[in-house]
Amino acid sequence: MSQILSQEEVNALLNGISGGEVETEQEELPDASATQTYDLTSQGKVVRERMPVLEMITEKFARMFGTTLSSLLKKIINVNVMRVDMLKYGEFMKGIPLPASFHIFRMDPLGGSSVFIVESQLIFAFVDIMFGGSGRETFKIEGRNFTTIENNIIKRVILSSLSDFQTVWKPIIDLDVIYLRSEINPQFAQIMASTDVAVVINLEIDLGFSTGTITLCMPYSMIEPIKEKLHGAYQDETLRSNKEWVSRLEHGLKLSEVDMIVELGRTELTGREIIGLKNGDVIPLDHCYTDDLDIYIEDKIKFRGKPGIYKGNQAVEISEFTIMH
Repeated sequence: MSQILSQEEVNALLNGISGGEVETEQEELPDASATQTYDLTSQGKVVRERMPVLEMITEKFARMFGTTLSSLLKKIINVNVMRVDMLKYGEFMKGIPLPASFHIFRMDPLGGSSVFIVESQLIFAFVDIMFGGSGRETFKIEGRNFTTIENNIIKRVILSSLSDFQTVWKPIIDLDVIYLRSEINPQFAQIMASTDVAVVINLEIDLGFSTGTITLCMPYSMIEPIKEKLHGAYQDETLRSNKEWVSRLEHGLKLSEVDMIVELGRTELTGREIIGLKNGDVIPLDHCYTDDLDIYIEDKIKFRGKPGIYKGNQAVEISEFTIMH
């Protein structure tokens, strides 16, 4: 079919335009001075900002989760943080390879829900390893759901990971992480609107012979109330635990009972002189009454003091601290 108009067709088209029989549309350019509507509840722009504390929490979680996985599977498992990113939830969901296992949980008192997403091949490898296999076998899931055994094992892994996740957040905020449910259909795992910003953490699970991915996704609006803390300095829970341990140790030491002996002086006697002692005999010592006395704590000399009377009782006044042993 020819795409070139004849002269008669061109004339007819021009006559139709000039006579108004043929409508023409012009693109309307927006007026720069005109107001535009904006939905304040919509997160129209993806927030691009680094949160150093969130990154440190994630790194510590990866180390703890690796230890937990190694204990569960009786095999050395390394967990590495691939990246911490922020993007629209709808874009994130489009990039998830299906089928996958979705596990939804809450982080009280923070609002909203979060989700752990586990690749199917990783689930099969966990099941194979846990039942004595090498985990190297490949499986196809097309046309079927996860079995009860597969669901139970991956739920056990996720519950262990949530325990570690709660622990690493304690220096920032005391969270109560609550597991809600698991899903295989991403439509039932809509934890936020498609246009909302999500914080996405990708963890690489290194099995030695292969790798897989577990993804954590949480709404940005969830962590926004504590955003300032995530920009601040991270205080390791271990350091706080050490301080508490030192405080308890110090309190316990202050309540401990020890033997204290004040030595008035020393002398040497022969066996004959000791046998010959009788009432009224005086034994001269090597200390003068004006000399400081040695004070022993658990057989170690710690202080020196002067003898005296205090409120009618014999007493000694500390005059010097010594490091002598």
